[in-house]
Amino acid sequence: MPSEDLRIILEDVKEKFDTVIEAVNIVGEKLDRHTEEDKNEFDEVKKEILELRRDLNDHRQNTELHSVRRKPKGI
Repeated sequence: MPSEDLRIILEDVKEKFDTVIEAVNIVGEKLDRHTEEDKNEFDEVKKEILELRRDLNDHRQNTELHSVRRKPKGI
């Protein structure tokens, strides 16, 4: 195979590798972006759950303070 043919084939292979490398980098960036978005969404959900937990505990304490405990009959 003449040297010129080999050079053309190697350039073609290099271009294909460059395309694959670019695609891998794009996918990596996309995954990083989604990972960050998921982390932010998880943090928001976690904050909402903690707030609901506090509200429920406050409600429970308020309800228990207002409940009337009756003595069982016969005591």
